[in-house]
Amino acid sequence: MADTRLPLLRGRITTVDTYEAPQGGGGVPPAMPSLDPKAHRTTLLQQLDAITQQVKARAEIARDELAKREIVAVRPAPNAQLAPDQLDDSRADARLVGVMPDSGTVVLDVANADLEYLRKKLDAFADDAKVKTRTAKDGTVTTQRGNERAIAPVGSIGLAELEDLGGAQLRAEALPADGPCWFEIGCRGGYRNPAEDTNNSRAQIARQIHRLGASQKLDEFLGPEQLYFFVRLTRAQLDELRKATDCIYEVELAPQPLRDLKLLDDLSTKDVADFALEQPHENAPSVVVLDTGIATGHPLLKSAILTATTAGPEIPSPEDTYGHGTKMAGLALYRDVGAAVERGSADATHWLQSSRLLIAPGYGTAADENYEKWPVLTERAVRSAEDADPRPRNRAFVLAVTRSMQDPPLDGIAPTLWSQAVDQLAFRGGYGRLMIVSAGNARDAQWLALAEQHPQLQLSEKIHQPAQASNALTVGAFTARVELPNDKDYAEARVVATKPGGISPYTSTGLVGNEWPIKPDVVIEGGNLAIFGTLTDSTVPTLSALTTSHRHTHGSPIGLMSMTSEASARAARLAAHIWSLEPKLRPETVRGLIVHSASWTKAMVGDFPGLNDRLQACGYGVPSERLASECAQGVATIVVEDSMPNAVIEEEPKKTPPKRATTKTTERKVRRKVKLYRLPLPESLLSDADPDVELRVTLSYFTEPNKFGRRTYNGLDLKWDMQGPQESADAFIQRINALKRPTGADGKRLKIEKAKSFDWDVGIERRSRGTVQSDRWRGKMSALVGDKLIAIVPVLGWWDQRKALKWQDMKFSLVVSVFGPGVYAAIKSKVEVEATIPVEV
Repeated sequence: MADTRLPLLRGRITTVDTYEAPQGGGGVPPAMPSLDPKAHRTTLLQQLDAITQQVKARAEIARDELAKREIVAVRPAPNAQLAPDQLDDSRADARLVGVMPDSGTVVLDVANADLEYLRKKLDAFADDAKVKTRTAKDGTVTTQRGNERAIAPVGSIGLAELEDLGGAQLRAEALPADGPCWFEIGCRGGYRNPAEDTNNSRAQIARQIHRLGASQKLDEFLGPEQLYFFVRLTRAQLDELRKATDCIYEVELAPQPLRDLKLLDDLSTKDVADFALEQPHENAPSVVVLDTGIATGHPLLKSAILTATTAGPEIPSPEDTYGHGTKMAGLALYRDVGAAVERGSADATHWLQSSRLLIAPGYGTAADENYEKWPVLTERAVRSAEDADPRPRNRAFVLAVTRSMQDPPLDGIAPTLWSQAVDQLAFRGGYGRLMIVSAGNARDAQWLALAEQHPQLQLSEKIHQPAQASNALTVGAFTARVELPNDKDYAEARVVATKPGGISPYTSTGLVGNEWPIKPDVVIEGGNLAIFGTLTDSTVPTLSALTTSHRHTHGSPIGLMSMTSEASARAARLAAHIWSLEPKLRPETVRGLIVHSASWTKAMVGDFPGLNDRLQACGYGVPSERLASECAQGVATIVVEDSMPNAVIEEEPKKTPPKRATTKTTERKVRRKVKLYRLPLPESLLSDADPDVELRVTLSYFTEPNKFGRRTYNGLDLKWDMQGPQESADAFIQRINALKRPTGADGKRLKIEKAKSFDWDVGIERRSRGTVQSDRWRGKMSALVGDKLIAIVPVLGWWDQRKALKWQDMKFSLVVSVFGPGVYAAIKSKVEVEATIPVEV
């Protein structure tokens, strides 16, 4: 049979231009406190002198032999906001650590306790000869003192205390006076910093823990700019540890114990010993299941198992003795396990890899006392799968082991080291890795209550960590399974989700607030729940999925699975399917295509008429396998893969020409870039009927995370915007790029009349919160034709504060689909031609 599939179209960025954000990058600067400059200088100098005296008065044996530096806290004055970029100095080896979110305190890591560079800033601030006066056209006179932004907002300066470095939970929690607690401490080091920093911190912490008599195996996690340890100490011991070392940047309570996973009972079925599974080709993609291992001898799986490894020596074997991983593997390999069993054979289109992350919930590495290992174990599980198969291969990693964030003290706290680990793994040094994480299941103790108010009460069940990771493809669950078996045993039962296409009663939902990305990203089939009076049953065959069981050697090769584990396994299979058809796509593109292809069902729109509630419960909706992997006669999907620099250096003419002919006429300037794609939609598509069309645009990228003070900061963010139906190309460019706006006689940019983009379903503010940003519009063909521009612009993050990283590039993928009569034929030739034209710079 001939292959009738129409492959995805591959486009290219049309134009690259210099860019400046219209808002100037930061809005109105914070107001400076009104104070006496000389008195302010005197007060702060006394505090700097006190730091020097404290350090000199320290006994020689008070600190670790490797502790040579100081951690300093610069605290803001009341109602003032510090300028952290003004408080460090690379020449003086004074490093900015970060800003504590709740207090606004700036933490510095300094080599010299005298802080001579700050003393010079204080002198300049108090020097009346260095005051600059400006008079505006309206006669308003403003003055600015030397180093005013750095010094005026400072309330106090001192050696950092535990209160300065402690997170919100540590400050809020009433800890036992002498009882040990698990703490998470962030130290100098990280993979972005010299290895000696990491080794120095590791040696200090290990030695001082031993000195305190609290010897324990130190589990650690390596972030980009910090090394994290999990330690069990009393509060007094923790403060002693801080005083004895010079490397502790932040301290917080470690999260609460891992909640148990609830799994379904196995279901026996026919013997499949003679099942024939044809192997995939050697370069086929793989799904890597990070779970309880895999039954390597299972007849429905063994021919497709490429590797089976463990996350580390704590786990004795890759064999699944619990069952969850084997059930995940069956759904990750097969679209329909039952149909394959009936046929007695199947052709595998992709490989399976298993990396055993835990033996069983609550046991071994998953035990409460080992929670601190989860970020490290997840990273090791990923790397062990890659090391076992060194061939370059497209891999979709799927993690359905999650942990509730609704048990105190994690209620409302989103970023954790586990979520940062997932974000780092996905970023992969800029190369990208597809990490698929289940949103987590609703708490089983709440099932009856949820059943009575389904689906609205589902909004109270919040996603689990690490599913809040921005770079992850987070998968929730919906269900089309609403029929109970026609059996007298179920005569008194009822299903919770009664409408096909509604969200599953098992699923958890996104976090509330403007700072969080849209999560879950998508929802996939995850089954339904049955209620018998006051009893719940999650094992009803018609409400669950048939899958493989680890008990195949005991005569039970088939079992049941549902919940968000099923949904995430199916998402991994979808990713592998896309790669099997389009093997050259980047990981961020595959994630983008899955989100791009998603739509809300009628039940979702009816159950959640409010957009915010619908996004929290359903994300972007249910993905379409066909739309995610191919075009059709009435659908054209264009994929653009490119990269964005954080900043570039450009030579620009000097404002004032030099007087000497030998002097350079140009100067070096730091500039940003905007990248534009011109969607080729010709006027020939217009007809008297002016047909209805749909437009979808999705931007996907993996950003580098950096956690500090219980917040995760991104190295660089991006966002997109599109030329509106009534907007000219020049007006659009001026709207998004301040450098392109006209200037008056005085050289200042003039105000412009702003047009608007399309009337999007989600809107730019909501969609721009995450690293996959998708939106849809429906209207008439006449509003869309005319080769509209789509802009991708940088939103600066922590890379911009690090000189060594300021020039980093980050990959991104843009996916655009147009639905309408004749669009594929009209767009295809134009896209292919434009892909050969040099990019306009």
